Amino acid sequence: MPSKTEEFIKTIRKHPVFTSLVALEAGTGWPFPVRKGGRVYVTLPFFGCPRVANQKETPLYPPFATITAAWSTGLIVEYENLRFRNPWPEGKWDEQVGTFPHPAVAGLTVGDYKAKRAELFAMYDELFDTLESGGEFADGWTAKFEALLRLLIEPSLEPYYRALAPKFFDRFLPAAVAA
Repeated sequence: MPSKTEEFIKTIRKHPVFTSLVALEAGTGWPFPVRKGGRVYVTLPFFGCPRVANQKETPLYPPFATITAAWSTGLIVEYENLRFRNPWPEGKWDEQVGTFPHPAVAGLTVGDYKAKRAELFAMYDELFDTLESGGEFADGWTAKFEALLRLLIEPSLEPYYRALAPKFFDRFLPAAVAA
């Protein structure tokens, strides 16, 4: 059974705001929470990933838009064009920044990747529900969430995610320490 987060993303991708303003072939990035007025909202970044038949790797381009919606209702509260409001002026926003699959997941089977992805989405359900209820995370939850996110996040898109949600990624995906 799909997680609430997966269903949330599917619903947003079918919404007229998405279909009118975001290219259907856009990839959906890893969500992040936004808290405002005691409520939890979910921001979904959308990035370029043109697919070419028989190509082993998919080119990745930086996020170009976000849509934010209320976690509890799915009501869209904001669309943002990142080409207009550039949150990271030093970043390269108009050229290819990487490819998928990235090295950390390249050795996984499609089934294994989908299982890890489903596991992370289920943890996102817990994240958003816990934030909304004002609860606390179970022992070990944050470390497990970080490990899954670290595995699945596209390294070439990570700087863009950090520009979009620095507090979230600093907390749940601490920067790797250089050796």
